[in-house]
Amino acid sequence: MNYQHVYHAGNFADVAKHVALVHCLDALKRKDSAFFVLDTHSGRGLYDLRSPQALKSGEAELGIHKLIAQGLGDETLAAYFAAIGARAGSRLGRYPGSTALIAAALRPQDRALFVEAMPAEARAAERLIHGEGRMRFEAGDGYAALKAHLPPIERRGFVLIDPPYENVDEWRTMLRAFADAHGRWPGATYMIWYPILGAAQRRSVHKRLQALAIPKMLCADLAIHDDEVEIGLAGSGLVIVNPPFGADAYLLAAYEAIHRRLAPAARGYVEVARLTPERMAQ
Repeated sequence: MNYQHVYHAGNFADVAKHVALVHCLDALKRKDSAFFVLDTHSGRGLYDLRSPQALKSGEAELGIHKLIAQGLGDETLAAYFAAIGARAGSRLGRYPGSTALIAAALRPQDRALFVEAMPAEARAAERLIHGEGRMRFEAGDGYAALKAHLPPIERRGFVLIDPPYENVDEWRTMLRAFADAHGRWPGATYMIWYPILGAAQRRSVHKRLQALAIPKMLCADLAIHDDEVEIGLAGSGLVIVNPPFGADAYLLAAYEAIHRRLAPAARGYVEVARLTPERMAQ
């Protein structure tokens, strides 16, 4: 595996993904009962935006740094800005990935498992990440973890599936693992991230997800570049299964706020829509 997220930390795709993540975690905390979180591709959790890799790519400059400079007072994004520690007149030195955001959201009664394929990254996360909940870090296969650890003893929970999509058969492997996990723990909230590389590819992703015939699927797509010409990463896509109440309206407003500030004029789009209904036809 060659993927190194430090080059991309804090880019527009991280922003889109983590706005939704923070919203889902906040929804879980509305009840006192414990919840369990599984992050299948966790990474190291904290990324130095002053590192040579981050500075070389410049993606954080056009992502989180630009958003903080232009949108810090936007109430729609207030929970996200608070979660990442954004402050007026101050640049972020480190960007918190999903592992750090999840850890910070845990209460003493909550539990999380972070799985990372690269042992060095898993060890770094264990050193860097702290929180009030009970946390476990594993170096291994995140898809295997779905089978090994679901369903948990907790009745409520959240599963984040955020692979790098380096392998040619990644989609097939991911969809099979997700469908199996959902079959064993159907009441959890699942969030799957996918890149938007082009219009045809995005339609194919939606079609493959719909073919699983799993109810309560919400897609939330944010593109800051036009996707008619495949020139690289045009956008960031999510499918959320069993989204919290009000997620549709919230993500539409939040993604439009991000799009206004990060997309070049008249480029890209926002789409938040239900892929599948509340109940599937028998």
